[in-house]
Amino acid sequence: MPGVVMRRAERFGHAAPTPGRVATEIAVVSVLAGVLMGVLWWLLSPEVTGVVVEGGLAADAREGQKMFDRDAVFALLGAGFGLVLAVVYSVRHWRSPVTTLVTLALAGVAGSYLATLVGGLFGPGGDVAGLENGTQEPFPLRMESPAGLLVWSMVATVVVAVVALFREDRAPWSVPGNPPGR
Repeated sequence: MPGVVMRRAERFGHAAPTPGRVATEIAVVSVLAGVLMGVLWWLLSPEVTGVVVEGGLAADAREGQKMFDRDAVFALLGAGFGLVLAVVYSVRHWRSPVTTLVTLALAGVAGSYLATLVGGLFGPGGDVAGLENGTQEPFPLRMESPAGLLVWSMVATVVVAVVALFREDRAPWSVPGNPPGR
């Protein structure tokens, strides 16, 4: 087509991916990343031990700090996964920044939720039924702060927006025959 700037891949017959393909690719990778994040969360989180009191688990202040540490580990892992996926996909799908941004935001929440499920499956169970008072038992691995589920999405959204702001993207708007930037 005359007057249209084409990338090398398009000249060889490779079309740019559709928004559906971009979204599917990001969603599949986010599901896999969510499973990996859940396993890492289980491995890196400190074990919290409570005492059985009247059919429930109770913790002292020191163990309560470890519960916070669990959420902090989850949030840091989410930030790392959001950062890496946002950089990779904002560069890989630079022609679809809105699709990339929206899909990373939604898939980040889904991946984080999946990570909590996977971590909870691998972590200790919370069944204390039938145990005597005073028995020490580990707390189940779960998120105590629901806001931690949003860290992956927030980091990914900010990174994609910043990359889009600083990207030199004038080639599609240049006049045919003149190189961009003149």
